[in-house]
Amino acid sequence: MARRHAPVLALGLALALTLTACGSGSDTAASGGEQELPSITLGAVTEPTAVPDPLVDGSLAGYSYYYNVFDSLTRLDASGELQPLLATEWTSSEDLTEWTFTLRDDVTFSNGAPLTAQDVAFSYTTILENPASDPYTYMRPLESVEVVDETTVLFRLNTPFSPFPSITTSVSIVPEDVYTELGSEGFADAPIGSGPYTFASRTPGVEYVIERNPDYWGESAPFEQVTFQTIADADARLNGVLSSSLDVALIAPNQVDSLTGAATLANTESNGVTFLGANSTSGPLADVRVREAIELAIDKDALVTGVLSGRAAVATQMIAPPVAGFDPSIEASETDVDRAEELLAEAGYAGEPITLSYAIGGRIPLSEEIVQAVQGMLADVGVTVTLEGMDQSTFSSRVYDKKDIGGLYLNTYAPSQMDGDPVVEDFFAGGYNDYAMSPESAALVQATREVAGEERIAAYGDLMTFNIDNRQMIPLYVPETNYATTDGLAWAPRADGLFLFGALEK
Repeated sequence: MARRHAPVLALGLALALTLTACGSGSDTAASGGEQELPSITLGAVTEPTAVPDPLVDGSLAGYSYYYNVFDSLTRLDASGELQPLLATEWTSSEDLTEWTFTLRDDVTFSNGAPLTAQDVAFSYTTILENPASDPYTYMRPLESVEVVDETTVLFRLNTPFSPFPSITTSVSIVPEDVYTELGSEGFADAPIGSGPYTFASRTPGVEYVIERNPDYWGESAPFEQVTFQTIADADARLNGVLSSSLDVALIAPNQVDSLTGAATLANTESNGVTFLGANSTSGPLADVRVREAIELAIDKDALVTGVLSGRAAVATQMIAPPVAGFDPSIEASETDVDRAEELLAEAGYAGEPITLSYAIGGRIPLSEEIVQAVQGMLADVGVTVTLEGMDQSTFSSRVYDKKDIGGLYLNTYAPSQMDGDPVVEDFFAGGYNDYAMSPESAALVQATREVAGEERIAAYGDLMTFNIDNRQMIPLYVPETNYATTDGLAWAPRADGLFLFGALEK
């Protein structure tokens, strides 16, 4: 007998936007005396990859672009609840190895062609056949995709996998004929989607622009044009909002107090955890006592209050509170310098240098200040840390492509699916950040996939406890995500960090 998973009714706008004034738009009057903002400009930290193909790229910057231009089977609303999008409903087999999705029958791509089950199957199969693609990470349980009819798709998995519906939020559906004709690079230059916006232009390293799709099958998008400007420097982003050349921009925690009447703060708890990863395969870090000593020596409260100006919370585990799978019963580790010194002595650590790698001016605000503070705390217990800074692109390549970090590294992970499965896959089941490759942790990951509800949270708790005992990862803090917005733009940011400007079908 199949299990029926009834989706919640979709809720209004994907972003809560109330426009009472504008920084870069016109003064077109709207109902109720408010002004409509026909265009909006954002200051983004990074941009999608050099070839922004939704079937290849899985970056956060990429998703903010893809989710506006393309549709997926399901979509998360601003509160993190799973909603139907292209799919109207989904069911699973009792053993959670087969999932059947029923599609809407009124969806068209921006070129006028109907979106069918064949396009869905093609999109998933293309990812499945390209292990080098970012979305492939989420497709590992997928065995095959079958077109049942024009509006029904059957997914066969190689293992029980309860979070599969959440994972479908990460796969953009493309038209098979266009993608096949143009290829990955050609499609990236002239993409066709079914989303509320269409691709307008892209200037690598500068900006990319999307425009309202006048023929969108759902509720009309609220803006005529959205411009994503790539601005790596935090001061430049803040100044852009203060000068009204930007409407919204991510800012650093220590910039919050710099906001004036020309800008407003919008913030939310992040879905990510900033952590120290460790290559535990060789050197001092191969000894769990050294890894435990490192965590006990770090005063996480001091990082939050001192470096981050209180704009974060101490992390208790590798899953953030807004993400499905977070176990509220787990408490944060306590700083214990004396015990750290004892453990180092027991391990025979004699001051051998340990490299701490990190990205400068990348996805982690104040990364240099964080690693310098950690370096000082570890020096206090006799651990010698050598800092190795690099640009975000180089750092990401070393973590996600080469996997050649030799010591500690400062990283962050925020699952766009708002589900813990991508997190544990990456950290504990052979993913990019998993140097330990522990069979025990991999088994615990599998256990989280075979259950749902409270049982699943308990299974995640077992895995998080395993990490506390083994220190494969050292969670530091859950950042508060802070944005400066043009004064008069009432904007509620999403915990997943995405900029979505469409409206879900009601």
